[in-house]
Amino acid sequence: MPKKKLIRQGDYPYHVTTRNNNRDWFSIPMNEVWDICKESLIYAQEKEKVQINCFVLMSNHYHLLLTTPDENIDRFMMHFNWRISYLISLRTSRINHKFSNRYKWSIVADQNYLYNVYRYLYQNPIRAGISEACIDYPYTSLHFSRLEAELFQYRPHIDYAGAKQLIERRYDTEFDDCIRKSLKKSYFTPKQSISALYLKRLKDFKITI
Repeated sequence: MPKKKLIRQGDYPYHVTTRNNNRDWFSIPMNEVWDICKESLIYAQEKEKVQINCFVLMSNHYHLLLTTPDENIDRFMMHFNWRISYLISLRTSRINHKFSNRYKWSIVADQNYLYNVYRYLYQNPIRAGISEACIDYPYTSLHFSRLEAELFQYRPHIDYAGAKQLIERRYDTEFDDCIRKSLKKSYFTPKQSISALYLKRLKDFKITI
C-alpha cells in the first residue's frame, strides 16, 4: 500500500503513533524512556512549536495527540523522534535505535468524537492488561507537572477530573477498532452508527466540545 500524502493543517489535532522497529521493547527501563521522551518534547518544542494535547508511552510505542497551528507536523516529528532515538542510543550504547518506518497519523476532524479518541489513547494500558485505570498508569500526560505542562505546550481539550467517568468507562471494542483503522486514513471518520452512539454518550455525561 502506497504511503498517504502528508496533509499539513492547523485546525484539527493529529493522532500520531510510532512503534519501535520489529516491535521490540525499549531496551532500558520505562521510567528512563519516559524521562527521555519528556526531554525530547522540550527539544522539539525549541525547534518547532506545536500544542501537545495527549501523550501515552507504552513498552514499544507511543501515542500522541497534537495540534499544529504552524502546520509543521513533519518538522516537529522529525526533531522529536530523532531526539528520542539519539538519547536512547547514548543510554544503551547501541547504534541507531530506530522506530519502525514513518510515524502513522490521522487527523481528528470531527470535534464531537474527539473525547472518545482521548479515551482510546488513555485506555491503552488497560487494554494491555498493565493497569486497572487510566490515572494509575504513570507514563501519560495525565501526570505532567504544572512546569512540564508549560514546557511541553500541553493544551488538552479535556479535563480528566471533569470527564473521569467517560475516560475511565469501558465500552465495547467497535469504536476502538475504528480508531485503530483510522490511522490508515488521512481523516478520522467513525461510521454513522458508531458516531450516533458516542455522541449520545457525550451528552449522557454532559460533555460538549
